[in-house]
Parts: sequence; structure tokens; C-alpha cells
Amino acid sequence: MTLSRRTLVAATALLPVAGVAAATFSDAPGAAAAPTQPPIRPRADWAGTLAPKGPLEDEPDVRFLLVHHTQTPNTDTEEKIPGRLQSIYRFHTSAERGWADVAYNFFVDPFGTIWEGRAGSLTRPVMGDATGGSQGHALLCCFVGDHTAEPPTPAAMASMTSLLAWLAVREGLDLAGPVTFTSRGSNKWRKGAEVTTEQVAGHRDMSATECPGEALYPLVAGQLLPGARALLAPPTPVASPTPTPNPMPSPSGMLRPTPTASEPPTEAPTAGVGGVVVAVGGGLLLTGLSAALGALSGRRGRRSAAEQVEQDHGPADPEGDEQADEEPDQRL
Repeated sequence: MTLSRRTLVAATALLPVAGVAAATFSDAPGAAAAPTQPPIRPRADWAGTLAPKGPLEDEPDVRFLLVHHTQTPNTDTEEKIPGRLQSIYRFHTSAERGWADVAYNFFVDPFGTIWEGRAGSLTRPVMGDATGGSQGHALLCCFVGDHTAEPPTPAAMASMTSLLAWLAVREGLDLAGPVTFTSRGSNKWRKGAEVTTEQVAGHRDMSATECPGEALYPLVAGQLLPGARALLAPPTPVASPTPTPNPMPSPSGMLRPTPTASEPPTEAPTAGVGGVVVAVGGGLLLTGLSAALGALSGRRGRRSAAEQVEQDHGPADPEGDEQADEEPDQRL
């Protein structure tokens, strides 16, 4: 099992299915589990020679993760995904958008494959772009497809959950509650405004847009955030069962009384000989030292009497022992 620093849980109802890229885990005694990088195909696998058309800056202060959708048809086959990403690149770097590269740091396709988007995002927090203006302080994670009326596939949801959990660890986000930052300006929040958001949010929380779609937006807070948060939680230790001790005999039953000179010894109703008491049912063997000594003393007295009997009647019977974003429709 590859459970590490980050059960699988596939979160809540987001259990990985065949073909889903899932976060792996490593055993670290005494440490919380933390997601490691899930399988991600590098930018070169879809972009080939399509290089950024301008410089890309790093995001110096990542506070949250922003979920998008490309709003492209949901009819793409798995083989067509690289071509779809190239189409999005061409749109984003066109005169209409004017961005240096695809806007998003990562894509997740309907088949559960995670792709590096903006160049360099696999190794560092590269600043992204967004329709309506970017608030900054975020990394952008985008579903490939149109989720206006149709939610992402289970494979895509599981992979996005793993991706968000890994990025949270990489960027030092705990996902425990909302964060507040100063907006860099968008068509929803003016520059300098104080904005409070969950650490996993939808594009429409930051800009005046319908992205990531009516079918997906409720799932951001309802499944993706709790799912990623669950992957960050330390595993629940399994308590070892407490052994039930064998019942101890009462003090009166532990030792046989020492016979007196005026009273013949009384035989205890237990298996064994002399002062050895065998609790047959519990398998517990106790030796009463004082009782044994007393029994030996009594036995000596009885032996003297027995010798007298033997002289008169012959030997007695011996004692017996018991053993137990898109071929764009311009709505990115």
C-alpha cells in the first residue's frame, strides 16, 4: 500500500476509479499524512513546440486555489485532449486575449488525466490569467469541458481533488478555513479591496463570470474542498484491543486454611494436591505457600496415624494426581 505523508480517501464520495490519478501516501510514523504529487503529464506532452509568447512571472503569495472550466464540448475523446489544449493555447495567446501562455496552471480532463498548463507550473507557482481579471494570490486549476449543465466525471473529480491537495501542501495551505487578501483588481473586486474566500474557490467568486458552470460551482465547496481537506488530515490511529484479564479468585479462595492441631485438615474442592490450587476453568495455577506448609504439617500428622494403621491393618491406598478554457466559444 502506498499510503504516505499526503486512505486514499478518495474524498467523501470521490473514490478513485480506473484511470484516475490519485494522490499517493508514504508511511511516516508519528507524522500526519500529506499528499505527494499525483501523476501529471508535463506541458510538452500536449504543447510540443508551442512555447510561451512572453515572460511568465511567479506568484509570490499563494493564498488559495481557483477552479475553472474551459466551457468546451464534452464530446472530446481521450485522443483529442492534446489537440483541445493546443486550441486553448492559440486562443489565449491571440490578440483577443493577449496572454503569454494558457491561462491555467493545470488542466484535468474528463478521463482523469492531469496536465501541466502554463509553463513551469509543475515546479513552481506561476502566476496565471483569468477572464475578468486575475485577483492574484491563486493558482488556477481547470476542468476540460462544459459544466454549465453537466458535472465533471467521477474520474475528473477524483483527480482534481488529488491535485488540489498536493498544491495545498506544496504552497503551504491548510485548507482549514477562509483567507483574506488584498485584490489586485478584477471586474468584480476593485484593486485594493479586501477579499475573503475559502482556500478552494470557484472562478465566479473572483470575477463577474458564470465559470465554472452551474453544475460544477456547488461542487467546489461541497466536494472538492472537503475532499482535498480530508487528504490533508492525519490518519486516525486504530486502537489496539485491550486484553480482558482473567478473573482473579477471591482472597478466600486463593489459600487453603492452615489446619490446627485440634482440627483435621479440610480438603478443598479443587484439583491438585496439598496447597496447590488449580483453577481449571481459567487455566490459572496458584500456589498458596502458607497453605502448602500447613498442609505438609497436617500430612505429617496424618502420616504418623497412617503408619499406626499400617502396622495394624496393612498399607493405605496411594493418593491420585489429576492433570489438566477551449476550442473557445469566447466564454472563457
